[in-house]
Parts: sequence; structure tokens; C-alpha cells
Amino acid sequence: MRNSFVGPLVLIGLGILFLANNLRPDLSPWRLLIDYWPYLLILWGVVRLAEIAFLAARNQPLPKRGVSGGEWGLIIFISVVASGMWFAFDARDKIRSGRVNLRGLQIFGETFEYPVSANVACTKNPRIIVENRRGNVRLVGSDKDEINVSGHKSVMGLDKAEADRINERMKLEVVVQGDQVVIRTNQESAATDNRVDADLEVHIPKGSSVECRGTYGDFDVTQITGNFEVRSDNAGVRGQDIGGNVRIDLRRSDVVRLTRVKGNVDIKGSRADDIELDEIAGQAVVEGQFSGNIDFRRIDKGLRFVSERTNLNIERLKGRAHLSDGDLEVEDILGPMKLRSRSKDVRITGFSSPLDIELDRGDIELSPGSSTLATIVAKTSSGAVTMHLPENAKYDLEAITRRGEVDNLFGSPLDRREDDRGGSIRGNNGGPRISLETGRGSMTVTRGGIMSSRMDMSMPKPPKTPEAPKPPTVVER
Repeated sequence: MRNSFVGPLVLIGLGILFLANNLRPDLSPWRLLIDYWPYLLILWGVVRLAEIAFLAARNQPLPKRGVSGGEWGLIIFISVVASGMWFAFDARDKIRSGRVNLRGLQIFGETFEYPVSANVACTKNPRIIVENRRGNVRLVGSDKDEINVSGHKSVMGLDKAEADRINERMKLEVVVQGDQVVIRTNQESAATDNRVDADLEVHIPKGSSVECRGTYGDFDVTQITGNFEVRSDNAGVRGQDIGGNVRIDLRRSDVVRLTRVKGNVDIKGSRADDIELDEIAGQAVVEGQFSGNIDFRRIDKGLRFVSERTNLNIERLKGRAHLSDGDLEVEDILGPMKLRSRSKDVRITGFSSPLDIELDRGDIELSPGSSTLATIVAKTSSGAVTMHLPENAKYDLEAITRRGEVDNLFGSPLDRREDDRGGSIRGNNGGPRISLETGRGSMTVTRGGIMSSRMDMSMPKPPKTPEAPKPPTVVER
């Protein structure tokens, strides 16, 4: 800091700070430094900028560097030490107060339970908004034109008195404004260091439409004829017997399960695990990143699934589509299907509509559900391809492997040919085009097909209760 005013100004400032502490011992210089040290860097920069502007105005030579290497070292030292002291003082204050909170887990304190309840009259078809920042909410449709809320709050505090004060700030509100009803737990009024959960059960009119907003907690809705919408950072969502559309927007979720929805379903998730949709009368669109098991059953008006690795479209799904980390199984489809995936082993059975499949890597197995075929295009860059061809089907078949074995287990009239590294199977009896191709892997055509799913879509029956053992027979000797 040669030929600069920064050094003297810093010394003057520190001197004034410690002199003030001598005159007023209650004024801690270390506390002031920890809270306001960024202003020191700002002042430093302003003084250096003023010095350079002064030299430029007088046409004097400017310094080669606005800030010297020694100054940068001092800046880094001040930043590291001051930040470390700030975190240390903050942790000390929290430990002294008992409020140590690590990622939502409060270390000190005790949980106190408080009941919540409310009952208000409403219209037959209200729009209900539920705002519950943390906790589980269950909504059930009923035949009454009223909203009944019950449940409990869990408040973490150092003692009962502190928990009581927090509870008073978090009064449950049920606000009726015409056809709109807002159910609010007011958890945002609690300090960030106090863990507060509210678990609610809400009985609402069957004609309700529901919108749920939260940060962490599950939402469960059943038996409503209106729409259902969820927006949350982290939530499990379950819904059944819903008469309207469903829209779910989540950053993270462990499970989304919807059953018997008469409208459309739209699901978006940044990170989600399991998805299960069953008996969807409308269209289902699912977009996001998924790491668990995904099951779709009986989607009447089309399924669209989009993830980072897979893009799947099915016009109508009568049976089931199951996706896991490396597999896709589809059974009983009634409309065209299009699939693009980076890595999946694909097995499709029980179909009679067109297929368009393209994989970067993975095996393909196809088994039609009818001898009346449609256009089939299936291609994988690396993987085996197996086609179960119905015996009485009409087709124009071309099955090629660039590098791998070819097996014609169907026999005549298909023609098998081999070359240096791969081969082909061809045959034409006046039917639709069937094009199968693999860059590296075996190609097999066999007699079969007409394999549709006959699986029971209902929940598995519980095992029978074992009979009580008979007493042993007494044998006299």
C-alpha cells in the first residue's frame, strides 16, 4: 500500500474503534468488526478508486495495478478471518439460546402438542386453498356444505412458555370469501430456528376444487369432483376419486399416486422417486427427473412421459407401462407408441398399433397381440432384437444386424442371410412394413406373438389365514 491513503485510514479507523471501546466498555469492537467488516472492503475500494481518479485528473502516471499483491493477500486474510469469526459468534449465540437447527433438525428443546380445529359453512362447490408450510394434510370430500378442520400442531421450544408464545402467533385461519376458502396455518410467523409442524384432516364438500401449497409435507385428497392442484418443495401426493383435472408441481417427492381421475393429469418434478397413475380418463403428462419405479395403468386419452433419458408417447394405454432404472415393459396398448431413450431394455406385448422405437443402448423384444399388424420401426445402436411374429400375420419384414448373429426361428417364407460381421432376415407376403435394426447385437425372429397381458390390475389379495394346527393324536402303548 505504498503511496496510498488506505493504510493510514485503516489504522485511524481501528484506533477510533478501540478508543470507543475504552470509553464505552459495553461497545464490543469485535462484534462491530464481525458485523460490519464488508464495509471496510467497500471503503478500501472507494479510497483506491478516488486516488486513481485524482492521479488521472492531474495527468500523473497511474499505478500498474489498482490493488497490489500485498493488498490482495490482506483482503483474503480479512475475509477468511472475519467470516470465520461471524460463524463462530453465531453458533455461540445459538448454543447459548438453545436454538441449534441443522437442516430442519432442532438439537435443543422439547416438542409440545397443540390441537387445532375449525368449522365453517361454505358453498357446494368452493375453491379451497390450503397453505401449510410444514406438515401433512388430508382432505376428504363429504356430502355436507361445510369445512371441518381437525388435527394438531407440534411446536419445538426450550420450554412450555416459549412454545405457547409461538403457538399464539400461529393461529389457524379459515377465511371464507364467496366461493373461495383459504385454510392457513401461519407457520411463517415462527422463527426459522423453531421447528413447527401442522398435521390436518379436512372434510370438505364433494364439489370442491383444491389447491395445496407447502414446503415440506404430504398431501392426500379423495372423493372430490373438482380440480386438484399441488405446489410444494418436497411432498408426497396421493389422490383418488377426483372428478376434475390434476396438476402437480414439485421440486422433490418420494411418491405421487393417483387413482380414478376423470380429468387430465399433469405432473412436473425436479427430483422424484415413485410415480403411479391408474384409471386416468383424460390425458397424462409426466415430466421431470425420476429415480424410482414408475407405473401407468389404463390411460384413456394418451400418455406422455419425458425425462432426461427417455421420451415416451402412447396414444392409449389399456394395460400397463412400467419403467424402472434400466427397463421398460408395456402391455396392452391400443394406439400408436413412440419411444426415444438413451438406455433401456424394452419389452412390448399385446399391441396391434404402430410402433416407433429408437434406443442408444438396450435390448428390444416385441410380441404383438394380434395377427393383424401395423407398421413397426425398432432400432437400437447396441443391443439384441427379438421379434415374436404371429404365424398368420401379413408383413413386409426387414431385420438387420450390423454386427452380430441372426437367427430365423420362424422358418419359411423368411430368408436369412449372413455377411462378414452381421446379417439380415427378410420376407414379404403383402403386409405392413416391419423394420428392425441393431448396430451391435443379435437379431432373432421367431413364431409367437398374440401375447397380451392378462394380469389382474387390482390389488393382490391377502394370503389366507392359516388353519389352526390340529392336536396330535394320542397313541396308547
